[in-house]
Amino acid sequence: MRSLTRISGGLGLAALLVASGCGDLDITNPNEPDTERALSDPGSVAAIAGGTFRTWFNITQGMESAGPLVTMADSYTASWNNFNMRLYSSIPRSEWKNSLAEAARTSIEHPWYGYYSALSSANDVLKAIRELGLEINSPEETKMVETGAALMQGMTLGYLSLTYDQAFIVDETSDLLSLQLQPRDAVRDAAIAKIDDAIALADANVFDTPDTWTNGTSYSNEQISQIANSFGARILAYFPRNAAENATVDWAQVLAYASNGISSGTPFNFEFTGDGGTSWYDEMKAWSNDPTTMRMDTRVAKLLDPATQVDPWPNPQGNPPPNSPDKRLGDGTYGSVAQANATGSLPATARAGTDYAWFAPAIFRPARGQYHQSNIGQIRYDYAGFSDPAGTGGGFGTVPQMLAAENDLLWAEALIRTGGNLATAATLINKTRVGRGGLPPATTADGVAGLLIKLQYEQDIELPGSGSVPFYNRRRIDGLLPETPRHMPVPAKELGVLQLEFYTFGGPGNPELKVTGGSMAKNVHQISRDIEKASRRSNRFNRNR
Repeated sequence: MRSLTRISGGLGLAALLVASGCGDLDITNPNEPDTERALSDPGSVAAIAGGTFRTWFNITQGMESAGPLVTMADSYTASWNNFNMRLYSSIPRSEWKNSLAEAARTSIEHPWYGYYSALSSANDVLKAIRELGLEINSPEETKMVETGAALMQGMTLGYLSLTYDQAFIVDETSDLLSLQLQPRDAVRDAAIAKIDDAIALADANVFDTPDTWTNGTSYSNEQISQIANSFGARILAYFPRNAAENATVDWAQVLAYASNGISSGTPFNFEFTGDGGTSWYDEMKAWSNDPTTMRMDTRVAKLLDPATQVDPWPNPQGNPPPNSPDKRLGDGTYGSVAQANATGSLPATARAGTDYAWFAPAIFRPARGQYHQSNIGQIRYDYAGFSDPAGTGGGFGTVPQMLAAENDLLWAEALIRTGGNLATAATLINKTRVGRGGLPPATTADGVAGLLIKLQYEQDIELPGSGSVPFYNRRRIDGLLPETPRHMPVPAKELGVLQLEFYTFGGPGNPELKVTGGSMAKNVHQISRDIEKASRRSNRFNRNR
């Protein structure tokens, strides 16, 4: 089975070609018998389907790419070199370092190879079921596995469309020797088609997923349909790279998806369970909810309490303890006396915040820019107290990847932007604004402009921790600083295989956004012949050892 998942560490297109067996090229592929055996074994195929959820979760919540994105969005802040956050979130903004000579290219590579790893495995599952006729224990279980794989096709292609300017569209029917890079809107449309496929399958069948798919939570077919609907809304709404594109979103379709999403009926979060980082790790929450590693950007801190939290951070005195009307911050106190002493906070009072707290120390190196500093940190997901090794800080515990509240906000936004029922939109916003924040309610008297302001506030306060969502939301309303790249280029490693010119986005002298086509310098058959030559050279070397 290792041969089916090795794509995550290799070259996306090249690995796809080699994994396919390259039968037309007369290349001997020693992995092919293992592949055929795995795809004929029901247990192996079911396990591959479950493994796609683990891969997707770890990539989406991984700091290697999400860390730079959320700090570039001025949602979180950090100036550590870890995960290239200092480079990409400093001012002036840097371009994506898309060169084989650059160590910081890893932030571009991480989601590309990770998502294609999950997609490749999902395609293997669907090939086994749809083309080879494999049954997995029963017709019901077979449909459950098929639905999960179709959903993963949509989720991976969707995130590729959110992240890159172009990508390959690959499914179980693709001719891997005819692949062309496709523009991001085509990738998005392919993702939505797969999402619709998953919804139709989930609606037509009855099943419960194994809890091993998320390491702790089982979902019914109705819930899988709701999850797929929420991801349809997420992909469409977060796709725009600027406000002009945001105005062209099919908000009626977003409304259709969100109104059938995870907050419709009985609300639930789409959640996973960490195992300490062995196989399941929400790296984003582990880092962002540790007050010694990351803080909330002063842009967000000022939203929570404009009376006390100055943006940018006032050097050298910093910002004082808050007195926020939002119960998610409150007076900024935190934890027990021991926890407060360990973090530089103040012991919790009756007005302690549920999601955010105040910390006195300025934890980042001054020479790297005092604008990185902030006195407000997130504690929402530090369930067991200050980075308790048995909790989120140690990579354990149940962690949501998509909150029901996010679906509510997408639903509300779609109502507002389609001229729908503003009273319903206000009610959806108030679920968190009033229910969690204790703030004055949004009402129809706010009008469209006022409701959008309150909605965007909720997005800024409620959604940090959900991977790169804060970046997508800031990007589509022109909330990013000048020269911040709006998306990533195809990784240099991949461009090298395709023999295409390296390119990048952002920073001085590079576009923040551009439209690229799908043409290649070489067609895939030429690239395949290059792979064949390399394989033969390798075989000669192995024979002569």
